[in-house]
Amino acid sequence: MNISKSTLSYWLRDLALTPEHEERLKMRLQDNRQSFAARAWPINRERHASARRAAYQVGLDVVNSLPDDRSVHELAFAMLYLGEGTKAGNRVLLGSTSPAILRYTLWALRRLYDVAESEITCRLHLITAAEHLEPVLREWWAHQLGISLDRFHPTTYDRRHRETTLTDDYHGVCEVLRLDTYLQQRILGVAYGYLASLSSEKTQKKPAGQDTTNGPAMGGTGLEPVDLSDVNAAL
Repeated sequence: MNISKSTLSYWLRDLALTPEHEERLKMRLQDNRQSFAARAWPINRERHASARRAAYQVGLDVVNSLPDDRSVHELAFAMLYLGEGTKAGNRVLLGSTSPAILRYTLWALRRLYDVAESEITCRLHLITAAEHLEPVLREWWAHQLGISLDRFHPTTYDRRHRETTLTDDYHGVCEVLRLDTYLQQRILGVAYGYLASLSSEKTQKKPAGQDTTNGPAMGGTGLEPVDLSDVNAAL
C-alpha cells in the first residue's frame, strides 16, 4: 500500500505509544539533532569566518582610501591618545601591552612632532611574580620598539596583584614618555576639538542658491568648525 506519512499520522493520532516506542522515538530525534548539528557546524563556522574576513576587508578599504595627509595621521594619533594616554601632568605618556601600538606612538612622536630620540624614554611595569624576569622583559621591549636599553627608567612593580604564575605571552606594560606640556595639550586639542565638531548641535542653513551636492560646509563632512584659538595661542 502506498499511503502517505501524513495520512498514517492522521489515522494513528489517537494510538498511544508504548514506553519502549517513546524511548526509541526520543533517541531517534536526539540522533537526528546531533547529526544535523554536526553537518551544520562547519558550514556555519565557514560562513561566519567569511563574514568576518569581509568586514575586516571593509576596514582595510577605509584605510586605503584615506589621504596621506599629516592632519589624518595627527587625528588618528590624537584619538588613540585620548583613549589610552595620560591627560594629567606635563607629559605625553602612553602605556600598552601591545608593541604595535607603542611602535606607532614612537612613529608619531618622531615623524609628526619631530621629537628627538634623546627626548623619548620608556618605563616597564610588571607584577611582582615577574620580578625575576625583569632583565629579559626589558630587553624584549627594547627589541620590539627598536629603542636602546639606556632609555628605560627603573622598572616599577604592582604589588597589589597576587598571581604567582605567568602566562607564556606575559610581557608586562610598557610606557612611552615625552616630557612636554605643550605637545600634550596640542594632541588633546586635536582630539577634543574633533569630538566637539561632531557633537555640535548647530545646524547649517542653506543660503538661497547654494549648492549642497557635496553636503554641508567643511568639504561635505557635516562638521562644524571649532574655535581653537586659545589652544593654538598657548602652543
